[in-house]
Amino acid sequence: MSTTIFKVVKSHAAPDTAGRTADWRDAALCRSDLYDADTWFPKGTDAASVDAEQEAVRICHRCPAMAACRDWAIETRQDHGVWGGLTAKDRADLRRHGRIPKKRTPIQAFASIQDAYEALTRKTGQHVIWTGGNEVRIGSVRMSPNQVAWRARRKTSPVGRVFTDCETDGCVRHLSDQAMRQAREATRKATTERSAA
Repeated sequence: MSTTIFKVVKSHAAPDTAGRTADWRDAALCRSDLYDADTWFPKGTDAASVDAEQEAVRICHRCPAMAACRDWAIETRQDHGVWGGLTAKDRADLRRHGRIPKKRTPIQAFASIQDAYEALTRKTGQHVIWTGGNEVRIGSVRMSPNQVAWRARRKTSPVGRVFTDCETDGCVRHLSDQAMRQAREATRKATTERSAA
């Protein structure tokens, strides 16, 4: 009786990744040939390892993929190395204390204050409601919704901080700056003094 045994030979070629969708890893600075991969995975606690770890953190803070990398490392519970500007100890502390960084939405940029105001507000009865994020960028300057609304409506810069004088959430129509608040206080004092006399 004759038996034939076939041996299956598997190829050890790298998987085809040419068709894979691009993701945050493609923009990561740590993939660059400029840096040694060991920088992100220092071994030991000696001064050289600590220096390497801090250098990795500094590089991460310049990386366009930092937030996505950090979120991925926390979600997948990476226990070693520097990911997204956080050391293994930083990530462990965040998990232990429940302070996982929230995902940040990018700051919207506009060419002018008026463009931002028109794009991110809607009129509702007597109120103008801000529909954008907590700040916008006009050129290279970051501004709060109150600052944008003040300048767009009054065409002047406010004196000091701008606060909402309205109980309606998100309203940027009823605002006051430091000069208005001081004038109100002076009027209130004068009225109180007249009433007392």
